[in-house]
Order: sequence, then C-alpha cells, then structure tokens
Amino acid sequence: ATDVTRSWFDTWNRSDLDTFMACYEDSPQTTYVGAGTIVRGFAAIRTHYAARYRPGEMGALSTSELQVRRLGSDYAVAIARWHLARSASAGGNVSGLFTLVLHRSRAGWHIITDHTP
Repeated sequence: ATDVTRSWFDTWNRSDLDTFMACYEDSPQTTYVGAGTIVRGFAAIRTHYAARYRPGEMGALSTSELQVRRLGSDYAVAIARWHLARSASAGGNVSGLFTLVLHRSRAGWHIITDHTP
C-alpha cells in the first residue's frame, strides 16, 4: 500500500484532479473529513476538491514520515505529514497531517476514509 499512496501524490503533482480522484473508492460511503467538514460520497469529494483546487494551480504535494499499517489482508491505515507548495495566488503553502483508511478490492487499493484537517 505504501507504493500505491506515493503514486497518488505523483498524480496530484501533475495537476490532474480526475486521475488523482482514482485513488478514492468510487462509492457513496467513501468519506472525506476536513477542517470542520465531512463530505460523503465519491462524487461529492470530487466536487469538494474541484472547488478548492483549479487545474494548473494544485501545487506540489510532498509527504514525510509516511507509515502504513496493515489491518488485515484487505485494509490498511496510512498516516503522514503533508506539505503543499503553491503560489501565493493559488493560496500559498499549507501543511498538516493526514490519516487514510485504505481498502483493497479486485480493482486495487483505494481510500475509503480520508481525514485531512
């Protein structure tokens, strides 16, 4: 799951939101928990991201201290620090911590819960 999560961040850095969204499980139960908000469902999460990050202005995402812990054969949790370097006009640099709950299906590993306050 560690290699998979790193490839997701690479898609962000290409400023391709649709490719990045493929890291989330396409399900109405997939959940994003942010600073003061809970967004439920793949489509709603995509809308949430699209409203905040415009193509070409998504910035450069990096992570550190990434730790992935398996919770059985088909589930894992990933915890890390993240840093998003952006121009001032795109909102400036931001950073924080995230926790991802990952599920492996026949289609591969996908995020089912994203807590990025």
